Amino acid sequence: MSDALSQDKGEHRDHFPAPLAKRIIAYIMDAVLLFILIQLVSIMIPKLYDQKTVREFNELFHKASLLGTQERFNSSEMATLIEKSKLSEDTYNMIIFMAFIGFAMPVTYFFCGEYFFRGQTLGKATFGLRSVEIFNSNKIVYRKAIIRSVIKGFATVTLITPFFLPGILNFSLCLFNSRKRCFHEILSGTITIQD
Repeated sequence: MSDALSQDKGEHRDHFPAPLAKRIIAYIMDAVLLFILIQLVSIMIPKLYDQKTVREFNELFHKASLLGTQERFNSSEMATLIEKSKLSEDTYNMIIFMAFIGFAMPVTYFFCGEYFFRGQTLGKATFGLRSVEIFNSNKIVYRKAIIRSVIKGFATVTLITPFFLPGILNFSLCLFNSRKRCFHEILSGTITIQD
């Protein structure tokens, strides 16, 4: 009875963090799934546009692939390349739409797992892990699921871009605190535990 009362009052209850190796493997599984889904969608999006737009996009993509590693990691070089390409408005719209989808898919995936499936994505469910609120074992509330998903989704997207530092910082933070919580967990007041 006292446990139930302490949970209702929002008092701290100890949760032991899930083993780091399981968390890493579960996250890699989720990231691979997301990468495949994003690739499939990025193949489908150009089919929504006319041939001229697709040709401009493919030419831009080809020019970007010819840049050296340092130029690709230099945002001003990439901006200059895009500016010199004199893209049509439809091509810009397609690029923006692809970027939006590339960001929205991880956020949506993580949100659905955290909020609708007891704090479990497919990777977490495979290893019996789940995310809960840190002060009780309740399901993550909507607001916390949004915060967690936006930050984790952003961090995931940055890991596959030249601007990977935010992703690395988010996930490496778990190495430097006793509860093994990443930045998205600290800000959302959640923790990943062994179910």
